[in-house]
Amino acid sequence: AFWGADEEGAVMSSPQARMEAMGLSADDFNMSGSSITTQEKDKAQKIMDTVVRLPDNRTCADCSALGPRWASMNLGIILCLNCSGIHRRLGVHISKVKSCTLDGWKIKWAQWMKENGNKISNDYFEANKPSSKKKPDDSTSSAALEDFIRAKYERLEWIPTATPV
Repeated sequence: AFWGADEEGAVMSSPQARMEAMGLSADDFNMSGSSITTQEKDKAQKIMDTVVRLPDNRTCADCSALGPRWASMNLGIILCLNCSGIHRRLGVHISKVKSCTLDGWKIKWAQWMKENGNKISNDYFEANKPSSKKKPDDSTSSAALEDFIRAKYERLEWIPTATPV
């Protein structure tokens, strides 16, 4: 696990380190939802309904579009449909995309999403983003949006200076 500190000295950790701290593993991802009981699915859906209504998750983590309804499970973020498509192209080794409303969720992953979210993830992945590098918005070209997302999650250009723990 790698940890860094933001400009105020607060300790930040990677999503992977936070998952491990919660006892979660990428091997636990259930993308189909087929082994989820109806009761678990209903409880998890209530949590996910709360997750998308949290103030930090009301806009897409990457382009600030309103009302996102997709998630990258392993990154702990809420995304719009457009950005979720780009995340799918990154590959599941970087981002595991799932619908917040259409797919079945396990309770532990819904809870993970609730305890993380866009602010925590952006604080980590954009920790060293230069102020001159503007966040995409609805006027950003598709190519520029994809380049921003790849810089953020694939090339890890702006993560905190890593210090081994």
